[in-house]
Amino acid sequence: MFKTIINFIKIQKYLNKIYREEKIEKNLSQIFGVECKHDWVGRLYMVINPIIQNVEDGGNTLIMDRDEKVMIEGWVMKNLELIRNFIINNSMFDLLTYSIEKLDDDENYLVIFKNVYFDDMKTVIKWILFSIGIIGIGLGTYFLVR
Repeated sequence: MFKTIINFIKIQKYLNKIYREEKIEKNLSQIFGVECKHDWVGRLYMVINPIIQNVEDGGNTLIMDRDEKVMIEGWVMKNLELIRNFIINNSMFDLLTYSIEKLDDDENYLVIFKNVYFDDMKTVIKWILFSIGIIGIGLGTYFLVR
C-alpha cells in the first residue's frame, strides 16, 4: 500500500517536471488538434470529436473504416506514433498509460494520459478513506453510547 503511494508520488513528480520543461500540453494540443489540459491529480486529458475532414489528405482527423465504425483507438495510436520518440527520449514509456472513453452518441471521446500507478493509487485512497470512515463511525458510536 505505502509502496504504491511512494511510487505514484515519485513518478508524478518526474512527469510534472517533464510536462513543464517540454510544454507537453501545448505539444499534445498541436498533435491532436484539440486543447489538452492538465488536472490537479496529474492526468493529461482532451476531448476528441472525430468529425471526418480531409481524410484523403491524411489530415489530423479520425478515419472511419468501411463499416463506418469509428476507429478512435487506432487514430490515437497513429498520433501517438508522432510523440513516441519524445516519450522514449524522456524515459516516459513505462510511466504513462492512457484510456479512451466514449462520452456520448455524438462520437465525443475523452482521452486521458495518466501515471501508471494512478488507478492503484485511487484504490488505496478509497481504502484509506473507507477505513477512516469506519473508525469515525465506531468512535462516534462509542462516545454517543458512553
